[in-house]
Amino acid sequence: MSRNKLGITIFALLVSVFLYAACGDSSEVVVATSTNGDCQTTINAKCVKCHYKTRICDALGTKSKRKWKRTIKFMVKQGAQLSKEEQALVVECLNTMPKGSETVCK
Repeated sequence: MSRNKLGITIFALLVSVFLYAACGDSSEVVVATSTNGDCQTTINAKCVKCHYKTRICDALGTKSKRKWKRTIKFMVKQGAQLSKEEQALVVECLNTMPKGSETVCK
């Protein structure tokens, strides 16, 4: 495994542990072993509260990383509860997912 992938995996696991500890109820958060699992968990827990998955799915593959950062920053201003780490994870995930990605669209 390359250093970059290892670093991303470790970061994703740390975010999962943080989410698990913050929620306190293990039935709400599934600690995943992959970045896609962490993306899906975070998006389902934080974004789908206000948006249907189809809205997020339709935006995949249409925005640059900069635009995703701006979108997530705006969502936080609107009341989305995302830590800096979660914001970075969601931006990275949404930026790298292809249109129709099962992680968001299923």
